[in-house]
Amino acid sequence: MTWTHAMDDALVDAFMHQYDMGNKMNGTFITKAYENIVKELIEKFGEWLNKEKVRNRWKTIKKNFSEPYDIFKNGLSGFAWNPTTQLWSAKTEVWEKLIESKPQAKNWMSTPIPNYEKLVILYGNDRATGDHVETASELKKRQSVILDEDYMNTIDGIDNLTPRMM
Repeated sequence: MTWTHAMDDALVDAFMHQYDMGNKMNGTFITKAYENIVKELIEKFGEWLNKEKVRNRWKTIKKNFSEPYDIFKNGLSGFAWNPTTQLWSAKTEVWEKLIESKPQAKNWMSTPIPNYEKLVILYGNDRATGDHVETASELKKRQSVILDEDYMNTIDGIDNLTPRMM
């Protein structure tokens, strides 16, 4: 059996439901989420599905989402997302400029990106891009400051409990 567009849509919707139920922790869906998703998909599509097939298809969907997300994630000037066509749209000259700097963008002129908005919610913010990487020395410095009890009574002390996000 192969995955269809309807099955992919149902899979993404099932992940959205688990996300809404709070079954994603620290950027990862918990075991119970996968169990619920498998159960839901078996009811819709049959017994051939199992946890391994769901995990593998989810990995494929995320992989296919990664490239267009990386290209368009910061909202490029002149581009607009069209939820009806599931395409990024822009004037030809705007596309040409983007393709000049990112040749792989040409693929996304005519290739729909199903469930893009949902995947941004489910996966976009958890992408390991290196944008907020903290070196070992930065982590050590932040943790040593936390040990100073008086420092914990300040806003800076509380802010330093987590890595800088910007």
